[in-house]
Amino acid sequence: MFHNFRLTVAAMSVLAASMVFTACNEKESKPEPKAEPAEVVAPATKSVVVYFSQNGATKKLAEIFQKAKNADAVELKLVTAYPSTYDSTIAVVKAQRDSKQWPALENAKVELDKYDTVYLGYPIMFGTFTPPIYTFLDSNDLSGKVVVPFCTYGSGGRKASAEELKTLEPNANVTLAYGISNKRITAENGAEVAASEVEAFFGNLETGKTEEMLMGGFSEQRPLNAEDSAVFTAATKDYAYLGLKPLSVSTQVVAGMNYLFVCEMKAFGGPAVQTNVKIFKPLPDRGEPELIVVEK
Repeated sequence: MFHNFRLTVAAMSVLAASMVFTACNEKESKPEPKAEPAEVVAPATKSVVVYFSQNGATKKLAEIFQKAKNADAVELKLVTAYPSTYDSTIAVVKAQRDSKQWPALENAKVELDKYDTVYLGYPIMFGTFTPPIYTFLDSNDLSGKVVVPFCTYGSGGRKASAEELKTLEPNANVTLAYGISNKRITAENGAEVAASEVEAFFGNLETGKTEEMLMGGFSEQRPLNAEDSAVFTAATKDYAYLGLKPLSVSTQVVAGMNYLFVCEMKAFGGPAVQTNVKIFKPLPDRGEPELIVVEK
């Protein structure tokens, strides 16, 4: 019996050793889990809103751009502020433009190295950007940057200012420009109107729309009828100083109606030039026709 017990113990020892050996082999032969490839994260793009605001309208628009793009912001500040009255400011700005002596800024030099996109905002004065923007351009290198212009204006200057930017900054990628009149952005719902238009503007940028493509939805130009004339008169009643005379019109159906009038303009009694005037007429009972822009 003792002999049988020793055999049983020996057999159990052999079995246990076999199980341990097998377990060790399984552990050693189990393939190591494959390392997951590291996620490739694209470097975040950085943008900055740089702007000058004379009466607060451009500042309001700049804040909309800043919020929409989660951008940094720099407000350009004059060393010597413009006068508080409109006529006096116009006189100073005219003298600066005539002499090309641009005003000094407290913060003319902006650290742009970490940014790839510059949203550049300004009020329109004498048909293009205000003189402090020349100071900024002279003090900074925008080569290789995407420059997105935006502006506020009395009647127009959006396209002309963007074209001048392209001329002054040939090594930058100057895009379509956005603009809105002072009257519209300072209205009771002006911020909401501008925010909606800015959102649509960014959509146009992302899809590569050009000025020509944006005008593609209008009908052919035609002579004015009585309704067109009434719309034009209502929308331009506060712009007599432009001396606008409508020659023809085309229309675009939206939530309301867009009108594009080809006009003769004699601004401030100057020589006659041809220009385009865009007017929006809301749906019935939604407001009066309003002048959107004079494309100078």
